[in-house]
Amino acid sequence: MTQKRKRRSAIVEIGTGPTKVRIYTINRKDGYEQFTLAWKEGGSRRTRCLSCMDEARMIAQQVTVRLINGFTDTCEATRRDLDILRHCERTATEFGVTLAAAIEEWASARRTAGNVPLSDAVRFYAANRADLFPSRSNVQAAAEFSVSLKRKGVSDIYVRNATASLKRFTEAVAGNIADVTVADINRFLDGLKKLGPVSKNGIRRNIVTLFVFAKKQGYLHPDRKTAAEQTELYKEPETEIKIFTPEEMQSLLLTAHARILPLIAIGGFAGIRSAEVCRLNWQDIKWDRGHIEIAGKKAKTAARRLVPLSDNLKAWLAPWRGETGKIISITDYSGALSDTAVKAKIPGGWRQNALRHSFISYRVAETGDVARTSLEAGNSPKMIFRHYREIVDGEAAKAWWSIRPPEGWVPPELKWSIKQRLERLSCRQDEPCVDTANDAQP
Repeated sequence: MTQKRKRRSAIVEIGTGPTKVRIYTINRKDGYEQFTLAWKEGGSRRTRCLSCMDEARMIAQQVTVRLINGFTDTCEATRRDLDILRHCERTATEFGVTLAAAIEEWASARRTAGNVPLSDAVRFYAANRADLFPSRSNVQAAAEFSVSLKRKGVSDIYVRNATASLKRFTEAVAGNIADVTVADINRFLDGLKKLGPVSKNGIRRNIVTLFVFAKKQGYLHPDRKTAAEQTELYKEPETEIKIFTPEEMQSLLLTAHARILPLIAIGGFAGIRSAEVCRLNWQDIKWDRGHIEIAGKKAKTAARRLVPLSDNLKAWLAPWRGETGKIISITDYSGALSDTAVKAKIPGGWRQNALRHSFISYRVAETGDVARTSLEAGNSPKMIFRHYREIVDGEAAKAWWSIRPPEGWVPPELKWSIKQRLERLSCRQDEPCVDTANDAQP
């Protein structure tokens, strides 16, 4: 006769008195152990069965504490709850804070973010942190910008004007360029009481270009409009477009010194900006192909363009055919233009931008094609209608494109150099020339 195995093998007690909890170990028929908790609560006997002694002891301790403090049974934690708690504690420990501190920080951030997910808020903050960008003051950025202009080969006049404008700005607005606001720039521009809207817009353009340069250098956020770009333009009054008449142009060309004459001829008959002419070489004039080539690095708009070489322009530039090097060797030509206008007895003196205005006006009258003229001049049709075009009739246009030098004309300043050049060519074609200057020496 086989002896029955005891189903209850041990009793463990947790607590004392009315808060005592007993743990009974039950040997189940399937061979597994079962741990039953038993205690009295609210005048009745309560039990709970678990499969793990550690968990049974933990629950018994919780029940004892709960009975002592008079809590209800809804406050008990399960083993799963403890596993989650330990996981959260380990995660908080990785960042050197307690779980309680981590929860406090999370709650504070959640209240601040409102309905925005914290992950989105953190990504936005990381992308817009000012300390991620190299620190540069306005003065440093402006100095680097001026150096970059010289390196790119822009005209000296543009470099001087930009540098002067930015010096005024950096003296008025100090600090890091990343900290400059739209209001700072507007206050600076509004404070230029003696300047008109055109001049203020010119200074603003230089500031905008500086800030775009700073963005490319990584000093400002790459995906945001700069403070300078967000400022508004000043309303400019409509200005009268001034051009030269064919008679005035003829007088200017015949009066001009050889140093400045190509600038006047190319400006009036090709519409090329004076600053662009100063960047051109004689090799850029393609005599046989019938156009002037302006490379992108020499153009104001950085876009290559071809400008027709009219017959009358060829005639005025003929004395320089075969020359190499810079077309204009002087850097400050404004005084020379003013002197030429005085000598040519132009009413009112030199007219700013009148050469380019004249070309566009007479070219549109000749061709009737604004789009074609805009390509040749390097402007949009809208800009031509707004700023450059003056209404002229067909007879005036015909007279303009008929302006030619007198037969056999050569600028007086070139006569001697041409004579020397012809003598040298004659020596090469006939026989070796003898240097007679050395014959009298012993």
